[in-house]
Amino acid sequence: MQDFEYANISQNAKQTNGDVMQIQKLLDNLTKRGYKPFYFPSRIEALDFMLDLIPKDASVGIGGSMTVKELALDSMLSKRGNTVYSHSLNASIEERENLYRFAGCANWYISSTNALSQAGDFVNIDGTANRISALAFGVKNILYVLGVNKIAADLASAIDRARNIASPLNAKRLNKNTPCATSGQCCMCDSGDCICNATLITHHPTNYQENVYVVIIGENLGY
Repeated sequence: MQDFEYANISQNAKQTNGDVMQIQKLLDNLTKRGYKPFYFPSRIEALDFMLDLIPKDASVGIGGSMTVKELALDSMLSKRGNTVYSHSLNASIEERENLYRFAGCANWYISSTNALSQAGDFVNIDGTANRISALAFGVKNILYVLGVNKIAADLASAIDRARNIASPLNAKRLNKNTPCATSGQCCMCDSGDCICNATLITHHPTNYQENVYVVIIGENLGY
């Protein structure tokens, strides 16, 4: 699998040599930290890989993710027969709490990330914390999927991206009455509608986890 991930980098003619080097360095850093990273130039190859990776009889939890929604990965898994716990699949407000709990103990958990540093640090900020809870403990097989727009130069830049790009856009999408939904900038507010209640910075897979895959797609996806 390692040969495949690196071969795909050189095949993507749209990337500059600098981009290729940066992505290869990121894959190296993630591998050293204990992750199983893969790069695909487009969503088509990535979706084929992810659908092959996850067993058809596995239960799958999915955190709130515009990336997963854009890829329609949750729908594809559900249609082929996987048990999918995702509040994005037409779940009512009343059903969400149970879905959060079931998702957090599924065979697999799929999430994007608010930001990923070049060194391999994942930064995720949540309002309810169901997503970061599952990413830290509860599910043994994790799959991160993200577009190249989520990659940040370092940890400080990754935190800044999560706070000042991802969070304001999500607050606006969710019709939250927060300053950032209007201004587009985090002001560390104390609003009752705040969606930045808990932050998880993941440096390595946790001791509980068995496999943590990282699929990076050469497109801009999600926030």
